[in-house]
Amino acid sequence: MEQPQSKQMSKGGGSARSRSVSPTLQLYENRKEALESMARMAGMGLHVFHPEWQSVPLDKMPSGRQYSTSFKTMRMKILGSQEEISLPVQTCTKVHDVKEALSRALMVNDQSIEFLEKRGCSTRKQTLNEEIASSVTVKGIKSFKPERHEWPHPTGIIGCGYNGLKTAMMYAQSGNHNYVAFDRNDKVGGYCWITAANKSSKLQTEFGSFHIWWGQELVTDKCQYPAGWEIWPKKAEVLRHFHYAAEAFGVLPNMQFHSNVAKLDIVGDRDNHDHHYKLAVTDEKAGGEPREVNVSVIYNFPGCMTRNRIVDYPGEDLFGGLIGYGMNDDCPYEELPGKNVAIIGNGAFAVENARTSVEHAANKVYLLTRRKNLASPRVPCWFVHQGPVPTPGALVLDMFKPMYDLAGFGDPWTYWSVHANSERTKVNIIQNSRFGIGDVTFVMVMYGKLEYVEDTLKRLTHQTMHLDSGRKIEDVYIILKSLGLLGDFAVDRLHKMKQMVGSFCDGDWRRPLLIDAIGMNAANFTTFSTGIGSVGFVRTMKYLQDHPKQFYRLQDMGLMKQLPTNKADEKLDKPAYVFDVKYSMSAAIILESMCPKLSELSVSDPEYKYRMYHAAHPTQEYLDACIADWDHYQKMFKEQGCTREYVPYPYTMEMIEGYCSEYTRITGVKVEASGPAKDLPELKVPEPGAVGDLPAWASDENNLENLDKNLVKDKSWWASNCNNTQDLFCRLSTENELLALGM
Repeated sequence: MEQPQSKQMSKGGGSARSRSVSPTLQLYENRKEALESMARMAGMGLHVFHPEWQSVPLDKMPSGRQYSTSFKTMRMKILGSQEEISLPVQTCTKVHDVKEALSRALMVNDQSIEFLEKRGCSTRKQTLNEEIASSVTVKGIKSFKPERHEWPHPTGIIGCGYNGLKTAMMYAQSGNHNYVAFDRNDKVGGYCWITAANKSSKLQTEFGSFHIWWGQELVTDKCQYPAGWEIWPKKAEVLRHFHYAAEAFGVLPNMQFHSNVAKLDIVGDRDNHDHHYKLAVTDEKAGGEPREVNVSVIYNFPGCMTRNRIVDYPGEDLFGGLIGYGMNDDCPYEELPGKNVAIIGNGAFAVENARTSVEHAANKVYLLTRRKNLASPRVPCWFVHQGPVPTPGALVLDMFKPMYDLAGFGDPWTYWSVHANSERTKVNIIQNSRFGIGDVTFVMVMYGKLEYVEDTLKRLTHQTMHLDSGRKIEDVYIILKSLGLLGDFAVDRLHKMKQMVGSFCDGDWRRPLLIDAIGMNAANFTTFSTGIGSVGFVRTMKYLQDHPKQFYRLQDMGLMKQLPTNKADEKLDKPAYVFDVKYSMSAAIILESMCPKLSELSVSDPEYKYRMYHAAHPTQEYLDACIADWDHYQKMFKEQGCTREYVPYPYTMEMIEGYCSEYTRITGVKVEASGPAKDLPELKVPEPGAVGDLPAWASDENNLENLDKNLVKDKSWWASNCNNTQDLFCRLSTENELLALGM
């Protein structure tokens, strides 16, 4: 492409630009501009004619019709509107290619689109096989941005816990108030925090990673970066923050509490766009006949699993103490002082119960587990959440080491769930539960208040646990079974389904479902919490529901056959809707890879994470809070009679600065303990770009080079849309094929 000349001229008549830019740099800039033009065309769905297809040896004369592959800027204006855009095309780009691409991008019928070209005093309609003109007026569309689809019935949301509330907030924030949400409780918050959590339950991760308005598009005057909230709030404060957000976003009028969706019927053919769902909703408080509610889409958020895994051990009738599950305040905390407590299990809730027990002056807690899971100190947790891009697992384990060494917790690299190379530069961590997070776990171990016992329970006698190894743990007053939770088959029955297909109930894309996927399977860590995964799911599903033609395009591309499936397993007492984190990640990756527009919705997340976290939890303030809590527990244990000498906190600002340097070296993304600069421009809310915008992925030069390599390989569209006997690139293809065959 021609480069615009500078208006500033040198004394000798040459431009300042021509004197200051080297030929090598000029070639680089020209190539980059050409690649970006290709990316904009490819992003829109136009077919690039690669110049190399017409390349012939210097000693041969080209034979056949050649296409002009030069890029030009095409201006498009909507008939009867002032809206217009400019985008790069090639001289050889055909009208029907632009028409089909515009139809796909805007999700409108291509039969309604016409291109009008003005020539002199007259205007003519361009025919399909012409080369697209440099300036056209488009007839048959209203805007160059896709319009939101209007469904005939409201969007339904089952569950007003974290994910249901998040969905309602995102719909309201986008200006779409045509939704209705149902919950059996009398307020927002969901089963996890209203029912399962104890009064003393705390958020293990920092509030910044969890707050319900996570995401730049949810930042408002009332809900800004969450500075001023408690870092690790207890149950009451978590519930207060849910209600605060529900009021701030005005979603409460659309929520029906004390309401249970007892039945769901599909009205019409499920494969027909015009079908909808008839819900039978019962009033859990007043009773009576169910009311009928029609919805066009139904989000499902069953929450965390809700049934305790029941395991009865021989001798429970002889134990003589209390046996519970450590949920919903079923542990008699007032009876804990001076008593020994045993917790069976090693998930995050087991660690939570250990903390609660010692806070209520239990003498000692035994945590009985078949295998010891990794636990995370607070500083690595904070570090992961402030990182713009995922933190490598190797760095996470290295950040664990100072605390593990101090507490005699062993080498984190040698834990059963760690799969690493011999150099300890790459790692994958796979375990059945997430990290229990908190420094108190390590303080309890150092002060003798908590003992991990890697064994299994054989039987019980009077206040005694007999283990399979032969060891006996005596004088145990309370046993808490934190053996995990199970899903509820009622969810499968409601949808009359035998399997999940990706995130869709029984493969029905208008019934998306999300749970807190079980387990851990990661080599790099974006979060230890809920915020980023939840907002990503809702963005994706809302985009598809707003633009159904986008989904139908994916369906025609074979999406549903590509997605993983998860079936019910009655032997394992596992409903179809309960899936692990590997399944969840696979479904999300496949969907996003087939619909690049989805990636654009989260393009600001890395910068948002970094800015928000350092605003909510500045490094020094966070470190000071960790040290204060660390000292608080040591003082508490001394008051309970422990005699150990004071243990200094194992992390310092200098260490965090070192982690920042290592992160920058490994990822290539610079972070500093001081956080981002203070005078940065406002972070823009991500939206799917207008037609012809440079795709987000094209900001990476490696992606541009890969695009070039892929484009040159595939000429099938052009081969099927040209005269094979007349065109040079087709003749060259035939000659090359014959040479390859030795003919």
